[in-house]
Amino acid sequence: MSRFWSPVVHSLTPYVPGEQPRMDGIVKLNTNENPYPPSPRVAEAIARELDTLRLYPDPTGADLRAAIAETFGVAADEVFVGNGSDEVLAHVFQG
Repeated sequence: MSRFWSPVVHSLTPYVPGEQPRMDGIVKLNTNENPYPPSPRVAEAIARELDTLRLYPDPTGADLRAAIAETFGVAADEVFVGNGSDEVLAHVFQG
């Protein structure tokens, strides 16, 4: 680990995923999985963008940040986006 981490962080026990249920007829809610398929509108949007899915996204997330900023009435430079919590936390700790 980095020398910049708190000694408390060094002593933490890593997360170990729990046992996964293997029974029929239950709705599994313990792993943040959605038991329902995406809406038809999502499938249509993905189909429209299939050709661009092979490309890396804009690393600044400019369009997404602008849309979020407009929705919430803030400036785009006040919005931070990332590819999941790992990336967001990496930015927090790496400055």
